[in-house]
Amino acid sequence: MPEIVDLEIFKKNLEKRFKNKKLQKVEIGSGAKIEASEKDFEKALSGKKLKSVDRKAKELYFNFGDDQVVSMHLMLHGQLSTPETLPKAFVAAFLFEGTEPLVLSDYQKAAKISLNPKENMVVDALSDEMTPEWLEAQLKKRRSPVKTVICDPKIIGGIGNAYADEILWEAKIHPESIANQIPAKEVHKLAKAIKSVVNDSIEKIRESNPDIISGEIRDFMVVHNHKRKTSPTGGQIKNATVGSRKTYYTDEQIKY
Repeated sequence: MPEIVDLEIFKKNLEKRFKNKKLQKVEIGSGAKIEASEKDFEKALSGKKLKSVDRKAKELYFNFGDDQVVSMHLMLHGQLSTPETLPKAFVAAFLFEGTEPLVLSDYQKAAKISLNPKENMVVDALSDEMTPEWLEAQLKKRRSPVKTVICDPKIIGGIGNAYADEILWEAKIHPESIANQIPAKEVHKLAKAIKSVVNDSIEKIRESNPDIISGEIRDFMVVHNHKRKTSPTGGQIKNATVGSRKTYYTDEQIKY
């Protein structure tokens, strides 16, 4: 599933391609998880220009002005593309004037699109609200493993399985650590690691794959990487299941 890093890159590239393009039509695929109809989309969006593409948590938001917004959650297998013909598994196709269509496809038809969705109130991992003090208060409330907490979309928006492993390794906190047992000083390191790992990863992917609007680039990861045997500092990479998620870690990380 695309996480915060992937979606930040998709967001900028989609805006670069489609900003100020006029939307002509929206086509909905059969079996798609969309509450609005093609007529609803046409009434709300036909003839409007795309003003911006934003992201919060694991959703993309396409702003067409006049309070008309389309949200998109790619879920596990959703793919964005600009094909000449619509794939069989397409969920929705946005046909813009004078350019290629933007198509969301998903062979499981699990990807979600909403027209004018309710505001997502979760604290995003890259937001100013996600401070060390805020994170400390959240962890103090919970006896779950810290990895489970930082992956919970109702607590922090945008972090998934892969980047949680990278963040916890950077902070040198074992993923099975009980959230409310982690010392405040280490929680502050964790908050710093969340933003530094996310921002560093964005730059790495932009350097190697500057124009992507789909896919998950993971080959640069230092622990969540089945091709690596040791971390950059020599720790043997191990794996375990934490909250049903396959988790990579090393003994360099302290368990609280």
